[in-house]
Amino acid sequence: MEKLPAEYEHYLLGKDELHIETIMPIFRESVAEGKYGVHIRGLGGHSEQAFVDETVPFGKIKITVP
Repeated sequence: MEKLPAEYEHYLLGKDELHIETIMPIFRESVAEGKYGVHIRGLGGHSEQAFVDETVPFGKIKITVP
């Protein structure tokens, strides 16, 4: 696997294993495509969603909380 962008690595610091396992497939998809960043929305846990977002520059994360 390719190295994650610095912002992705920083986001993962201090997160629990379950959260990391939930987010990593989206980070991997972003890195594999190499075009877009990741949008994370929600309040964590089961209500959180993450997806590759074409409005976010590659290597960046946009976090929104409703």
